[in-house]
Amino acid sequence: MRLQIIRFFLFISLILTSALLVAQNDLQPSSLLCEYINNPLGIDTKQPRFTWNFIASQRNKMQSAYELIVSDNEEGIKKNNGNMWSAEKIISNDNVNIEYGGKALQPFTRYYWRVKVYDENKIASGWSNPAWFETGVLNTNDWNAKWINDGSKNAEKDEDYYKPDRMPLLRKEFSVKKSIAKARLYISGVGYYEAYVDGKKIGDHVLDPGFTTYKKEVLYSVYDLTGMHTGKNVIGVMLGSGWWNPLPFKFFGRWNLRDYQQTGRPCLIAEIHIEYKDGSTEKIV
Repeated sequence: MRLQIIRFFLFISLILTSALLVAQNDLQPSSLLCEYINNPLGIDTKQPRFTWNFIASQRNKMQSAYELIVSDNEEGIKKNNGNMWSAEKIISNDNVNIEYGGKALQPFTRYYWRVKVYDENKIASGWSNPAWFETGVLNTNDWNAKWINDGSKNAEKDEDYYKPDRMPLLRKEFSVKKSIAKARLYISGVGYYEAYVDGKKIGDHVLDPGFTTYKKEVLYSVYDLTGMHTGKNVIGVMLGSGWWNPLPFKFFGRWNLRDYQQTGRPCLIAEIHIEYKDGSTEKIV
């Protein structure tokens, strides 16, 4: 009789354990990306796309729905408050390139986001860890800086292009008066550029920016300069010609590349945005 009672309780225990396992969502969102990047520093699209992956300890798990929220402040996202966008439960197994559909994003701003998923049994997971993205220059008129060069001019005759031509070197001193909370450099130089702050090269890019149809589009980069020290700082930029200012070259002896694309002297556009710990801001252009 005692053995039968033990077997009965073991049987009930197994049933309860199985029910508990079914009631829990083993599928959890992870590896959150925005525009294919983990926490991108500067994106220039007004409707960025979100992607996430999953972790699970069981096989054959799948997403049946998701919720996604975006906030303009970290405290809000921690409280699951999506004041910019709250995509309430959407029945879909999509987890790649989910397009932002909330309020208009502002340039030079950090946003936070997180996602919750539902498994094949329609049981919700917990919210993912918060991720973030920062917008950069969303419109041309967001730039405060203007294109500048060293004031020199291109040669008038083709043969003169093959004479020595100095590399433009541009330099600006500026003073950081208070403790920095955040600092960003937004920069582009055509044909190519390398930027330095206090004698140290910024980033690991080479041959930047990439080649485009310059009269339609020029690419720019964003760098984190939060580590700048208080006091006097110097930014210096070396410019090269690249495809923006190529040597005269006639294809098949007839067509000169310079006649079919926009060209000019090497030039630069750059500005530094600083947010101080006391809440004040400054722009160096």
